[in-house]
Amino acid sequence: MSARPDVAPGAKIPAVQTYQPAGRLVGVLCAALEPSCHAQLIGATLRLAREAAKRGETVLLLDGTDGALMEAAGVLYSRTLDDFIEGRCELRDALFVTSNEHFSAGVIRPEGLADALGTMAALSLSYDWVFAVGPAGLSPAQASLAAGADICLLGYDTRVDGFMRAYWTIDAVRRRNRLWDPVTLSLGPTCDAVETALMLRDIVRDHLGAPAPYGGHALDAKLPVVVLDKMRNVTDRAKVARTG
Repeated sequence: MSARPDVAPGAKIPAVQTYQPAGRLVGVLCAALEPSCHAQLIGATLRLAREAAKRGETVLLLDGTDGALMEAAGVLYSRTLDDFIEGRCELRDALFVTSNEHFSAGVIRPEGLADALGTMAALSLSYDWVFAVGPAGLSPAQASLAAGADICLLGYDTRVDGFMRAYWTIDAVRRRNRLWDPVTLSLGPTCDAVETALMLRDIVRDHLGAPAPYGGHALDAKLPVVVLDKMRNVTDRAKVARTG
């Protein structure tokens, strides 16, 4: 007796569906000079990547922070994406799989971000999420990455008028891409997170047009679920708009 069902003559057998990654390139920017704020943003990005991998989505984390992100992820590395770009190794030698098979990570020199934009865009086609994390501040390379990414995360300090650095960042990048709409994350003390989020929203709306959506504080327990869903909705709507 055969375990396979009978197939009527002439019936078409459905082709095996190949997996098509969503291909989202995410630029991660830190508009705060306080090192502890940058560390919070690195931690939040790592939590987002792990949440996506836990859902079965493929993730690539690109560390442009001189290894701080890889250290937080507990990944040891010997080759970098720069080695691949300069022809010193194969791509597979520069990407390291973590304990979750859906989650890979690699390193690139912060000053090499500009040279790697094309490579990052190409890599994003093979993953659901590619998170590219740079140092604090906004270099020309980071501005180019932000303007060309599918979506961005923008962290800012909640202390005093630290949110103004996020405003200046949005202003600078919108000069390259007027539709740039990052998901903002507050960093630093949590006590002023909501107040500074409202202040940033109002000043952007008054001077730059549409305010950027607020994702929450980097330390929020539900941040990975909330922000990942928000980024997915934004990128899915943009994809429909481009193809529709």
